[in-house]
Amino acid sequence: MKTSKLLQMEGSLVLIHVVCLLWVFSTSVGLAADSVEPTSTSPEGSCCNLCHQQGQTGSPGIPGIPGVPGNNGSPGPSGPKGEQGLGLPGPKGDVGDRGQKGDRGERGHQGLVGKLGPPGEKGEKGEPGESTLVTPKPPSIVAFSAFLSTHFRGGNGDVVVFSNVETNIGDDYNSQTGVFTCSVAGVYYFSVNLMSLNNDAGVYHHLKKNRQTIITLHDNQQNFHHQSSNSAILILAVGDTVWLEAGGQSRGIYGDSRHFSDFSGFLISTMPAS
Repeated sequence: MKTSKLLQMEGSLVLIHVVCLLWVFSTSVGLAADSVEPTSTSPEGSCCNLCHQQGQTGSPGIPGIPGVPGNNGSPGPSGPKGEQGLGLPGPKGDVGDRGQKGDRGERGHQGLVGKLGPPGEKGEKGEPGESTLVTPKPPSIVAFSAFLSTHFRGGNGDVVVFSNVETNIGDDYNSQTGVFTCSVAGVYYFSVNLMSLNNDAGVYHHLKKNRQTIITLHDNQQNFHHQSSNSAILILAVGDTVWLEAGGQSRGIYGDSRHFSDFSGFLISTMPAS
């Protein structure tokens, strides 16, 4: 197929060359005839003039075959960049190679405090520290117990003084006044046991805390020795006072070496000072 096309092209080129030669030849003959001048001086109408008379201009010849195309020209200047097209985005490309590690950035702002973590393991026991002066702690035990060694007779508001002291740890009970003054804040237990005189009005006495009545012991049977008892649990601050006083006139309490009547108290548990 390619060979036949080449033969056709060669034939066309040969035909073009032949036509071009004929056209050049005919043009050359016409130009030569126009350039010859008449040399005869024969009169008009003679045979010679007629022989040498110029003919009419012929009709234009057939246009020649177009010449062979010239070589390609030099590339023109680049045109302006066109506007961005409206095509759909292409598929996502493959992940590129990992870049080099960048420089360390500046320190950021401190974040919020996180949740408290679990407790760590127990550490080893430290070495003993140097000895220092320590404020002495108040005694952890406060207790007292006092008795009547003689009879008591008094009127309303008189304090019963239990002068025979058996126990007084902490020295908070005063055997001269019959008043307990708290030096260690905490919870205390108090108890009172009284025997009435048979010839007096009987037992009618109040256990007081800072002038407030806490409990009362009462026995109105005359001409008999009756035993009366009561107790209370109190919360005391440092400086609070507790005592027993008569609640009426002619109130007698039996007392001798056998300790029928007593007033006792002790600290159950310490508490922070208020």
